[in-house]
Amino acid sequence: MARTKTLLICLLILLLGCGRVQEHSTHGGAYSVAHTDSIPGKADEVGIWVDRHEPIKSVIIGNDKSPMGALYVYDLRGNLVDHTDDLNEPVGVSIRYDIVLSTGSVDVVACALRSTNEIKLFKIDPKTRKLTDITTENGISTGFERDTYGLCLYKRASDGQLFAFVSRKKTDNIHQVLLEDDGAGKIKGTLVRKFGLKDQKSFVEGMVADDEYGYYYCSDEQNAILKYHADPNVKRDPFIQAFGVGDGIRGDREGLALYKKKKGKGYLIVSSQGDSTFKIYQREGKNKFVKSASLHGVWKTDGIAATSESIPPYYPTGVFVAHNDSDNNFVLFDWYTFSRLRARK
Repeated sequence: MARTKTLLICLLILLLGCGRVQEHSTHGGAYSVAHTDSIPGKADEVGIWVDRHEPIKSVIIGNDKSPMGALYVYDLRGNLVDHTDDLNEPVGVSIRYDIVLSTGSVDVVACALRSTNEIKLFKIDPKTRKLTDITTENGISTGFERDTYGLCLYKRASDGQLFAFVSRKKTDNIHQVLLEDDGAGKIKGTLVRKFGLKDQKSFVEGMVADDEYGYYYCSDEQNAILKYHADPNVKRDPFIQAFGVGDGIRGDREGLALYKKKKGKGYLIVSSQGDSTFKIYQREGKNKFVKSASLHGVWKTDGIAATSESIPPYYPTGVFVAHNDSDNNFVLFDWYTFSRLRARK
């Protein structure tokens, strides 16, 4: 038994020392645990799909938003698992679980195509971790004539109905699209709501929905974080509040991510692109500012993603992923190492 335990410890040490894995931190900022290779075109947004049966098999899904782009799937050590066929300027990456179709329940990842103003949906094969296009044959319009820019999914807690929020690179309304089975096991879309123009001072790209609370957040890049009721059946003005106006944010407010804890606790994180830091807010209540954090190895971050799912040995308290403009890739951090540090002065 002692010999077996010793061998296991030696194996773990060996694994920690190989590949792209490195885990340590300083008072100035957190170091990465892993990173992907550079994207061929232009990296931008990222999401995390958690394998709820074998968390170590979870993946991150990032986009290449260039005209000959794609969605790329990586394991938690940054190794490439799969990528889609060519997509023309895919923007936004968002994931939801247990979406019921006539062919069964699937986990999905969505993006929008800026070039053609369409929404694309893919199912995630839990065994192979490969992506299959399940967009209806006639396509799904974002409702914009040009410059679709941001996207996120929202799954209504009361009935499991799936929606997408999309924006364009101009001061304009947010569009909300109902996503449902087309009768053939694929997903079609219907524009059901437009809102938010009056609340913007610039334009929106980064966004995230909190399904449990029924909130939708988006980054009005040069102004604030905007918070709305996500359910289109809400009869009153969906606007709730604007925050993140100051808090040391420099440059654009970019990616948004949620770190969900039990009993409605957790954090909302925004990328402060101008100084390459991240602002952390309370998930609950009025989203009180908590602190800033910095990361070694990331610069001018756009998209971010987070999960509180424990994935030992590298991510015992969850994963935080950030786009890195300097290397045109995605970088993975253990949540605890990231969240306990303040930004460098």
